[in-house]
Amino acid sequence: MTILTKKLPEWKAKKVDEIASKMKGSKTIGIVDIHSLPAREFHSLRSKLRNNMHIEVVKKSILQFAIEKVKNELKDIEKLEEYLNGMPALILSQLDPFKLSKIFSENKAPAFAKPGQIAPEDIVIKAGPTPFAPGPMLSELKSKGLKVKIEAGKITIQEDAVVVKKGEEISEDVADLLIKLGIKPMEIGLAFSGAWEDGYVFSGDVLSFNAEEYIAELERAANEAFRLSIGLPYPTRENISLLISKAYNEAKTLARERDIFVEELAGEMLAKAEAQASELSNYVEEHKKE
Repeated sequence: MTILTKKLPEWKAKKVDEIASKMKGSKTIGIVDIHSLPAREFHSLRSKLRNNMHIEVVKKSILQFAIEKVKNELKDIEKLEEYLNGMPALILSQLDPFKLSKIFSENKAPAFAKPGQIAPEDIVIKAGPTPFAPGPMLSELKSKGLKVKIEAGKITIQEDAVVVKKGEEISEDVADLLIKLGIKPMEIGLAFSGAWEDGYVFSGDVLSFNAEEYIAELERAANEAFRLSIGLPYPTRENISLLISKAYNEAKTLARERDIFVEELAGEMLAKAEAQASELSNYVEEHKKE
């Protein structure tokens, strides 16, 4: 028995048909997990991104029924079910999933850390004045390894300090301290759990790559390959002009050092010979006088 053989209430069957129809009319069908995204931020993002995509919160069961309904028309769409985790929201768009993922990354907002979250980067408390007067806050800052002093009746942090290293869990007391200091080390926004396009299902990890870093890495690799090809030397379409120029200059240098007559050095060699002849003539004349 398939999931569609189950008897659905009329409202639910209507919703399944509606979602299935939207899926069939979309280039990209994606899933995002919004369980950690505050409702206010979610609604703001949905409104902001509506020109690029349709975002809809749908019950897992309805999504499962809709996926089952369209699986014969949308190749491998059923593989998207493994990404129905947490509180899934459906993304439907005519843009490809990589462009959508880039849009997600460009629309993230800073957020306070919560206990138990993993630091995406080193969390640093910067040196500088704080709004706090001497008191319990002084001991709290010192307990986290911060160097502090009192200036103008306020606590001042003397040196930058890393309170949580990248990849470490953020404790409750550190999260509380960061809130007091107004430090927002986290980012909130949308990110694909998985996405389907034209018979392929991509995981969120694949879609969340940084395009700028990827391009920079390609440029670095291309530059290193170019330098290696020059050093070997290994002729390619990109380096052939430089290799010919390099060989030409090296041949001229060799001819110059070994006094090999070549047309390109004729003027230079004649001038050198003339200078040597003049020196020799002067030498002979000086010795005649002796």
